[in-house]
Amino acid sequence: MATINPWKRFIGLLPGGVRTVATVRSIDSTSGISEVELRTGTRITVRGIDVPVSSKAYIADSTITGPAPDLPHFDVDV
Repeated sequence: MATINPWKRFIGLLPGGVRTVATVRSIDSTSGISEVELRTGTRITVRGIDVPVSSKAYIADSTITGPAPDLPHFDVDV
């Protein structure tokens, strides 16, 4: 049964999961994985080799989804 609640219909259109930005540190093209560094300094292994080393990448569900712009990052406490 389809819902008529507009808010639930809108939420259903949004992609799931969390997307973050990381810097690619190394690429292993034979296995198709990359090592990336998060803003916190933590390094993780993700699937995908589409973004070159030292470039920013979007990470979602442990997969590189594409290149990210190299913009400054600011933390603001309110």
